[in-house]
Amino acid sequence: MFSESSHNASNPIHYKWIGLIPSALLVVVTAVLSPVRAEPLTLTDLAGREVKLERPITRFVMSEGRYIPLLALLRPGEPTAGLVGTMSGLGDTDPALQAQLFAKFPQSRDIPRFGTKSADSVSVEKIIDLAPQLAIFGLSDHGPGSRAGELIDQLSAAGVAVVFIDFRLDPLKNTLPSIELLGRILGEEARASDYSEFYRARVEMVRQRTAGVRKKPSVFLQVHPGRFECCWGMAEGMLGPFVELAGGTNIADAVAPGPTAQHTAEFLLTENPDIWIGTASGTSEEYLANASPVALGARMSQKMAAESLTRYLSAPEFQALDAVRNGRAHSIWHNFYNSPFNIVALEAFAKWIHPELFQDIDPHTTLQTIFERFTPFQLEGTYSASVRRD
Repeated sequence: MFSESSHNASNPIHYKWIGLIPSALLVVVTAVLSPVRAEPLTLTDLAGREVKLERPITRFVMSEGRYIPLLALLRPGEPTAGLVGTMSGLGDTDPALQAQLFAKFPQSRDIPRFGTKSADSVSVEKIIDLAPQLAIFGLSDHGPGSRAGELIDQLSAAGVAVVFIDFRLDPLKNTLPSIELLGRILGEEARASDYSEFYRARVEMVRQRTAGVRKKPSVFLQVHPGRFECCWGMAEGMLGPFVELAGGTNIADAVAPGPTAQHTAEFLLTENPDIWIGTASGTSEEYLANASPVALGARMSQKMAAESLTRYLSAPEFQALDAVRNGRAHSIWHNFYNSPFNIVALEAFAKWIHPELFQDIDPHTTLQTIFERFTPFQLEGTYSASVRRD
């Protein structure tokens, strides 16, 4: 057996490493035991409210499950980490994407609900019981809006900060600020910047190409064709302003200011728009059951989507429209109206309104790029279609 003195002399390098081990262990133990330092953050949300937070945000709730794809843009490796409650589920608007979410991130199945599909279903007590640091709501969606003063006050009194985002009320103005805001909150500024750069470039491309357009074709943008009585149109807000940016004239603007309003079939026949676009909320299951809502989305092929649209537009009041007779009637997935993916709708509008200017643009390819480059999900189905011309 070596003595300490003989060991030191014969193996000084070994002795040196032994001397370093205690301090190395001390660093590891200190890192494990030390709490994560809170980082104060003051920001202005989309309602113009100053909000003070402390990052990291490890527990938060959101109003609608439809915002989970936004989380996936920012955190593709763990979209729902820290999400401890939602009012509604992703499956209420996109069951197929929810199935992918559950398959890839099984813990997402267990996210509690504090409501159903409307603001009046929300239980502030349930939100408080979930002990979030933050509640993320839409300015004007199906959940609590910025005018829900009592709920905001109750949450604030319980120590829950409230932040508003917006993809629905004024998406042209608020989509990028909403993404960048959530990127700051979740510490994902780089991911938010990457998507914002992609999105901004697509918008600018459309803006530049339509800037010199003199003739702006007339467009009627109909909401939920086949689900509601004819004919609800989008004007101000939601996808309505996309028509103007895409180089068209939204005929609902002049007669019914506001996000949506019902118009008669006589109005549609009298105006006889150059282009008709419907925001399709029907599903493949409804299509296969011969239900009336125009269908798009997962499990819908291009042929099925065109047939669904053509079937709806076979009614006499639509057959008289030049847009239908000329093959300039189209459908776009309704859920783009409240989504960070709304750039796809803008590109589709631009291509349909000015096909000569946008021959090289394929909205489906843009959506495919978004899924492949920015999300952990695979794109399934068809999200736009044109009327079939026999």
